[in-house]
Amino acid sequence: MSFSPRYLVVVNLVLLALAAYSASAIVGTALSARLTQAPKVEISAPPAPIPQHSTRPSSFYALIQTRDIFNSVQPDDTGPPPTPGPPPPSDLNLKLWGVAVHDSEAESYCIIEDVKKREQLVYKVGAEVAPSTTVHAVEWDRVVLLRGGSEEILELEEGLTGKKGTKPSRFSAAASRGSRASAKTEPIKGVEVVSDTEYIVEREEVDNALENMSQLFTQIRAVPHFEGGESTGFRLFAIRRGSLFDKIGLKNGDIIRNINGQAMNDPTKALGLLEELRDSTDLTVAVTRNRKEKTLNYTVK
Repeated sequence: MSFSPRYLVVVNLVLLALAAYSASAIVGTALSARLTQAPKVEISAPPAPIPQHSTRPSSFYALIQTRDIFNSVQPDDTGPPPTPGPPPPSDLNLKLWGVAVHDSEAESYCIIEDVKKREQLVYKVGAEVAPSTTVHAVEWDRVVLLRGGSEEILELEEGLTGKKGTKPSRFSAAASRGSRASAKTEPIKGVEVVSDTEYIVEREEVDNALENMSQLFTQIRAVPHFEGGESTGFRLFAIRRGSLFDKIGLKNGDIIRNINGQAMNDPTKALGLLEELRDSTDLTVAVTRNRKEKTLNYTVK
C-alpha cells in the first residue's frame, strides 16, 4: 500500500503541530511555577514544657494503699487493729522436764515426756512430738509448740524453775561454792566414798533414782559444751544438794566428756545410758573440772 506525497506532507504538518503544542504547554507551566509566589505558612509557637515534680517520699503515696479500687464503700473500721494475745497452754498429754538453750536455735533441745506412754525423749527445734505438732522454739522456762499452724505453750513442771514464772539462771561457780560452804553438811546415804575419784553406790539407791526419772531431772541441769563449734560433752549446774548426783561427787561446772568410753556429744546417748545403769556394776565417767581432766569410778553393789 502506498501514499501519495500530498498525504505525507499533511501528516508531517499535523505531527509538527502536536509537538509544538506540547512544548509550549511545558514551557508555560515551568514559567508559571517560577513566577507564582509561594503561599505564607504561619507556624504556632511550641507549648510550654510540662513542669517536672521533685521526687516525693513514700508517705505521699500511702493513701493509695488504703483505697479499695473495686469497692467504693469502705467499712467503718477506725479502731486500732486487735493485739494478738499470748499462745495458750497446750492441752496435749505432755510434760516438759528439761531444756537446753544454745546460742544457735537449731542446737537447742528439750526433754518431753509422753505421759500416756510414760516415755521421755529428747527433741530439737523442728522435731515432731505428736501428730501435727512440732517444737517451734525452746526458751529458758518453756517450749513453744506449733500445732496445726497455731502456737501453744508447754511450761516446765513446778519446781524446775524455782518460783513459777522465773527463769533459771546460768551457772555461777562463785555463788555455788558460797552456798555449799554455808549449807549444813548432810550424811551421805547409800554411797560410800572410797576416795575423791572412787565411789561405791548401793543398788537400791540407783533403782530408787531410776524409778522416778521425772524427779531425777529436777536434781540437775545440763547444757551442751562446745569446743571449735562441735559438742564435746555436757556442763553440769544447779545440782541439788543431797541428790544422787551430789552424793556421787559431781560438781557444778563439771563437763562430762564420756561415760564408759562413750562420748557424750548427743543428749540421746545420755538418756540411753541412764537406762543401762539398771544392769551395770561398774561405771567410769571422764570429766573436766577446773580445766583439769578427771576420771570418776563407780561400783554399783
